[in-house]
Amino acid sequence: MGVTADLNMRKGIRVVLNPTQEYFDQFQEWISETERWNYRRGEYKLWCTAFEKFWLYMAIDEENDEVVSVVSLALQRNSEGKMLYSIGNYYCVPEWRGKGISNKLFVQVMKHVGKENCTLFGAVEMSPLYASRFNFSIMNEFWHNFADMDAADLVIPAMPNGFTCKKIEENDWEKLHEYDETICDLDRRKYMKTTMTLAATVSRLVLNESGKIVGFGSIKMAYGNELILAPLYAESLDAATALVASMMKGIPNLLSFTSLITIYPAANNDVPRLLSLISNNNFDTHQAYRHQFTKEMMHFPQHKIYGTDEVSHSPC
Repeated sequence: MGVTADLNMRKGIRVVLNPTQEYFDQFQEWISETERWNYRRGEYKLWCTAFEKFWLYMAIDEENDEVVSVVSLALQRNSEGKMLYSIGNYYCVPEWRGKGISNKLFVQVMKHVGKENCTLFGAVEMSPLYASRFNFSIMNEFWHNFADMDAADLVIPAMPNGFTCKKIEENDWEKLHEYDETICDLDRRKYMKTTMTLAATVSRLVLNESGKIVGFGSIKMAYGNELILAPLYAESLDAATALVASMMKGIPNLLSFTSLITIYPAANNDVPRLLSLISNNNFDTHQAYRHQFTKEMMHFPQHKIYGTDEVSHSPC
């Protein structure tokens, strides 16, 4: 069931490092119900295997053998070998909040971080706390927005001229990784290939008329019968539109899903135009997360990011 960790918790609370899938599934039920955080079935295993190091601390109520609180931490490096830690999945079951359990978990992962740079996506109500209590005080001026569309309103847009979309074949990965390096200066080749080929995922790349990759993306079929557009990187609105059209065509029984969501940087003004195209202008959006760091800001070409990969352990 994972390794028991001694964090000096209150009596009756056991802390486990990297618990078994059944406990993660229990966690998934809670976060879907209370936060609308939905993952694919294989997401937890992906995190455990695709990062250089990964920790998921889970507090469990021993009396009922039920999840109480969770936090996760991943280690990645940039092209120069500099470490970047990321924190995600910080959560406490509502009835256990205010008892100090989650704070102890967070303090524990910060011990792993030490003096290195660390990042997270702070939710609106939590962002000031992360900055004041844990020194996540370096942040973008803009927020990342959450966008939501009912599947019944989805429209597959016309394919813009001058672009070709295709499934990713084995001989495409090197060029895809090279394109990804223009988006994010982290060594995430293993992670990106693993997440884009995971079960319940439709991934595509888009080529311009000269055959050059000008974007790639995925739509994930997640828990709660929800579709998640993540990531979506493209050189232009037309390239992004071509990608989404191709991926939507690849989703089996598209209208059988409840909704399609995505998280995107508010700094990219083209994203609402794309959302309008694929939803007949029937989409809701609101401020959701702020990207925060402890030591040094990482910069990304926000105008090319139409959908953030995820806000647990992927910085863009």
